[in-house]
Amino acid sequence: MGRGANQFWEQAPATAIRTFAERRILDIITRAHQEVPFYRWFYAAHSLNPARLRTWADAQREVPSVTKADLVAFDGGQLLAGLSLPGIRQVHLTSGTSGMGREVYPRDSHDLAALGTGGAYSYLWAGLGGGDRLLLTIPYSQTMAGPYFQASCETAHVVPVNGFALDSAGRLEALRVYRCAGLSATPSHLHRLTAMARGMGLHPATDLPWLRTIVLSGEPYGIAWGHDMQEFWGAQLHEGWGATQTLGVALATCPVGALVGAGKSVTRGTLHGLDHRTFIEVLRPDGAEAGPGERGELVITTLRASAMPCIRFRMGDDIRRDPRSRCACGMTFSRYEAGSIRRLDNMIKIRGMNVWPEAVDDAVLESATVTDYRAAVYTDGEGREQVALKVETAAHQPPPQLELALQRRVKAAVGITPLVQIVPPGTFTDAAVAADGPFKARRWTVNRAVTGDQPS
Repeated sequence: MGRGANQFWEQAPATAIRTFAERRILDIITRAHQEVPFYRWFYAAHSLNPARLRTWADAQREVPSVTKADLVAFDGGQLLAGLSLPGIRQVHLTSGTSGMGREVYPRDSHDLAALGTGGAYSYLWAGLGGGDRLLLTIPYSQTMAGPYFQASCETAHVVPVNGFALDSAGRLEALRVYRCAGLSATPSHLHRLTAMARGMGLHPATDLPWLRTIVLSGEPYGIAWGHDMQEFWGAQLHEGWGATQTLGVALATCPVGALVGAGKSVTRGTLHGLDHRTFIEVLRPDGAEAGPGERGELVITTLRASAMPCIRFRMGDDIRRDPRSRCACGMTFSRYEAGSIRRLDNMIKIRGMNVWPEAVDDAVLESATVTDYRAAVYTDGEGREQVALKVETAAHQPPPQLELALQRRVKAAVGITPLVQIVPPGTFTDAAVAADGPFKARRWTVNRAVTGDQPS
């Protein structure tokens, strides 16, 4: 079942955690207004006077939410305002994968002291610690990820094995050579590693018997896919969600894991909010708080960040609140559905229907022989919107009628029948091997210009 990380907070009543967080938020807003250049500028533009705030209800009503565009606009003209503050020890940039520019987060010694704590919760709840080796595969450059992963491992007493500069074959070899108990990867990269391992005839139960935990992050994933991963690797799936804005992990699966149950009764596990470190709102499009089982956008207020806190920051991620009344682990932290986090800007309107690429991921990657795919939305010569899928397989001789099977699965998932083309192994390069490259899958392109040609 894994182990605890901090019994004081893990066993605290939910009302006590909430009271602490709400009081802390009011202090953070006041200090940020006085000391942080961005918030002086932002709150002045919105005529906010923090002295008027007495309760969290006041803050929720009067404090404007912050978006990435707000931060990018400020950084564009006043980058050095935050970096020149006394006590700044590091600067962290967001990855820029949203395409809107990179946010700048100065960090002081208080921030660095807390940098690894969130990740340590994730690792300890996943059953790692005490000198266990963890293979890291997510690349980083001038982002928070480098110092964050190192600090998280150090705090949890886990030994990091830095595999971000290795290719997929090298990472599989590192799991064996270093006898890693854990693997940290995006679902997309785990899928690619799995296809390669199967092609090599690797049997984790006998070849990697020490591997027991896989920690996913960065992308949503399906239940059937997750069950297949657990069965193949013989390791329990876990998940951690965080960002540069949240000073690392803010949501993590408890020792129960990312999947619950067995056989056909497998369901999604629970992501718990680290509510004493991050105050989490889940807001519906109408601005109301989402209820159990409902989806909404994650709006984050960091309770532990010092030099540049995030206050009511709209993450652009949407999540489903856990419909269950409690988690089997017994912790009172807030609950969300594992594997359900997705980017709001990923949704694509096709033929009048809302299509989530994650739903296509589930349908296409359910096949064990598929390693990856690329999708293009375009307008054909007769003015019809089409979806073309190029699907890479692990074998040069894919199963017969794979195209038809994939068409049917995608049709059942999103209501649209795609044009499917099978392409040979190695068609899509492994972008994750580049230390400064993107680590989240970018499989879809949209070009609705009428050309009459299917995208090449």
